[in-house]
Amino acid sequence: MTSISARNVNHPDHRENLKADKYHIIREAMLGALPLDDWMSFSTLEERVRACLEEKDVPKSLFPKPGSVRWYCKAVQLDLEARGEIERQPKQSPLRLRRCRGDRA
Repeated sequence: MTSISARNVNHPDHRENLKADKYHIIREAMLGALPLDDWMSFSTLEERVRACLEEKDVPKSLFPKPGSVRWYCKAVQLDLEARGEIERQPKQSPLRLRRCRGDRA
């Protein structure tokens, strides 16, 4: 099984090996849900990702453990930030995100 060496915007020297199939499913759902011209809270993003997984009939066995969708959302979010595909709203709590304007995904 192939893996993705995911980056972490908060810890540039750290890499997390994620299963490629799960990474791509979560990435596609996140980029599809995140707005370009507005901000979305991480909790709303996670809800939209879960809804997307259900809508696309992603097998529950792919994310079987409680919290595994949330964990993958967080890991992919940190990677997408490090790659410049999404950004967080500065000095905002709770965390709010959007796609970067240059992203065409």
